[in-house]
Amino acid sequence: MRPVRYLALAALFLIFAGRTALTYRVFCETFDEHGHIMSGLEVFQFGTYAREAQHPPLARMALGVLPYYFGGLRLEEHHGMWDHRDLAFYWKTLSLARAGNLLFAVMLFWFVYRWSTRLYGAWAGVAACLLVACSPNLIAHAGIATIDFAAAASVLMAAYFFWRWSEQPGWRYCLLSAAAFSCAALSKFSALLFLPPLALVYFAVARWKGAAELDAEALWTGARRAVVFGLVVLFAIWAGYLFEWGTIVPPGHRFTTQFHTGPPASLANILLKIAGPRRLPAFHFAQGLIELASHNQEGHPSYLLGHVANRGYWYYFPVALAVKSTIPMLLLAAVGLVAGGRKSLYPALAAAVVLGVSLPAAINIGIRHVLVVYPLFAILAAGAFASGRQAIRLAALVLAAWHAGESLAAHPDYLAYFNQIARGREERFLVDSNLDWGQDLARLARYLDDHHIDSVYLSYFGCASTERLGVRQHEKLEGWVAISLTHLMMQGEWQWLRGRRPDARVGKSIWLYYLSPGSKPQVSATR
Repeated sequence: MRPVRYLALAALFLIFAGRTALTYRVFCETFDEHGHIMSGLEVFQFGTYAREAQHPPLARMALGVLPYYFGGLRLEEHHGMWDHRDLAFYWKTLSLARAGNLLFAVMLFWFVYRWSTRLYGAWAGVAACLLVACSPNLIAHAGIATIDFAAAASVLMAAYFFWRWSEQPGWRYCLLSAAAFSCAALSKFSALLFLPPLALVYFAVARWKGAAELDAEALWTGARRAVVFGLVVLFAIWAGYLFEWGTIVPPGHRFTTQFHTGPPASLANILLKIAGPRRLPAFHFAQGLIELASHNQEGHPSYLLGHVANRGYWYYFPVALAVKSTIPMLLLAAVGLVAGGRKSLYPALAAAVVLGVSLPAAINIGIRHVLVVYPLFAILAAGAFASGRQAIRLAALVLAAWHAGESLAAHPDYLAYFNQIARGREERFLVDSNLDWGQDLARLARYLDDHHIDSVYLSYFGCASTERLGVRQHEKLEGWVAISLTHLMMQGEWQWLRGRRPDARVGKSIWLYYLSPGSKPQVSATR
C-alpha cells in the first residue's frame, strides 16, 4: 500500500499548491511582502544582507531567488526596508516570490506525515496531511511572500528531530537536530523563543520515561553532543549570513534603531553591551536580535475585541486560535489528544510550549506568529483516525469533511478566514494580518472600474501602490470613501463611522461608504 499512500500524499500536496497559486493574482502585495522580497533579492544581487536585520535571511532568500533568476528583477541600489521603488514586473514578481514558499510546503507536508505515521500509522499520516491541505491559515500564508510559513515548516522540522533525539540519543539525531534548528533560526527569530524550551521539555520527559540513563558516561557523552550541536548551529548561522564579519557599533558611532531600546536593564541593552562593540561573525544576526528585543520592549499597536493596546494582551493568541481556526480542526485536535493517549504527548507539548511562550509577547499582530500550531494540531488529530473505536474514527471522518468544506467555502479569502464564532462580525474580534493586511487594493480597483466610480477618498492599510493598481483618489471626505478595516477599527478619527453600515464591501478588508458633504460630525472622535 505504500505507493498508494505516496500517491495520496502527492495529490494532497498538489491540491494545496494549486489552491495557493490560485490566490497569487487575486491579492496585491500584503504589508510585509515587498520588504521580504527585496531583502532576499539583495543577497543574490549584491552578496550582502543589510537592508533590514530584524528578520534572518533564509526564508527571504527563498522568496527572492525566483524573481531574481527567472523574473529579471533587480535592485537599482541599496534602499531601506520600506522603500517600494523597486518592485517591477508587478504580478509576475509577486507570483514568482510567492511560489518560493512551495519548498517549505514540501517540508511541512513531509514532517507532518512522518511524525503522524510514527505515532499512529501510515494512513493516519495521510489523514493529517489532508487536514493540513485544507487549513485556511496555512494556505493563506503559503500563498503570500512572507516568512511565517517558512518559520512554521522549519520549527515543525526541528521539533520532530528534537523528539527523535530525546527518544533515541545518538549522533545521528544530534546532527539532524542541529541542522533543523539552524534552518528554523535562519527563517525567523521566533524559533529561538520556541525551540530551546521545547528541547528541554522533550529531554526532561524522555528522562522521566527512562529513555536515557544518567550516569557519568552518559553525561559526558551528552555534553560532547551538546558542544557539537552548538558548533554546527554557529557555523550554519554564519554560513546563512554569507560568512560575514563585522561590528554592530563601530568605534565612535552610536547604535540607532526605529525602536527604543528601553532601560539599561532591558534585554536589548544587555545584548547591545555584550555584542555591540565587538567584531563578530554573522554580526547582523546579533543586530537583528537586538532590534527584535527593542521592538518587543517598545511594543506594537494591537487590536483585540474592540480594544487597542500598545503592548498587546496575554490572551491574544488563545482568542485568535478560537476564532481563526476551523471548529472541526479544534475538535479533531482535542479528540486526537484523548484518543492518542501517551502517543500524543510530544506534539501536544510542542503546541503548549509555542502558545505558552507567546503569551507574554508585546507584539500581537496576527495568528501567523504561532502558525506552527496548525500542523501540530493536524498531528494530534491523526490520533482520532487511528483510534481503536469505530465511533471515534467515524466522527473524525465527519469532522474532516466539515473542515474541508470550511476551507473550500473560504476560497480565495483564506487570510481573512474566521469560523462561525466571529463570522460576519470579524472586525469586532481581530484586524491587522488576521483580516486586513492590505491585500484587497487590486480588488478595489476592479470594483471601481466595474461600477464606474471615478475616484474615492482612501484610507488604506498597506503598502501597495494605488497608482500602479489604478485606484483613483480624491482629497475631500465626501462621495465614495474606502476604508481598510484596520484603520476603521484602530484609528480614533474613524470612530464616528463604525456604527454605520457600509454601502459596499470589497473583498474582506475594505468597506465603502457614500458620504454626502458635511456628513462627518464636527465633534472630535477622540473627545
